[in-house]
Amino acid sequence: MVWVLIIFCLAVAVSPLMWMKSSPRQQQVMANRKKARSLTINVNICKQADASDSEDRLDAIFYWLDWQQDNLNESWVLHRRSKRGWESCFDGWRWINQEADKAWLEVIGSIIDDLPSSVNAIVTNKQGIGVVWDERGDGVAVDNLHQCLIKLRDKGKEICI
Repeated sequence: MVWVLIIFCLAVAVSPLMWMKSSPRQQQVMANRKKARSLTINVNICKQADASDSEDRLDAIFYWLDWQQDNLNESWVLHRRSKRGWESCFDGWRWINQEADKAWLEVIGSIIDDLPSSVNAIVTNKQGIGVVWDERGDGVAVDNLHQCLIKLRDKGKEICI
């Protein structure tokens, strides 16, 4: 009976250590963020792209690139996953707040199919251009995001020069 009590006490003492171990999903998220940083992609927590001003919950992840120029001041959001906003010419995607200039439409159309299916929004603001992504995928998905963001950033430079 003493042995059972000793084993039980050891199990109780060791079990919290097992809870600290990262799950496979957490390990994948960490690997994605590390890969993004190596590609100079910034990663921030943010509100959902379609959140109203009164919604303060930070429950989305924003992967973004700097504009690399001070004079770029584009600001628009193209999102999917909710009915807020108005229809866009891209199937299943909706504009919020402001629609992108017509010059953006060709490049947006070309990258939309290359984005991982778990991308919820494409966002431009005074800081840069990025996507709201739920981080489902691996390093290849991060590489695809990087290529798409570079195409969008290059188009932004072209439009605003």
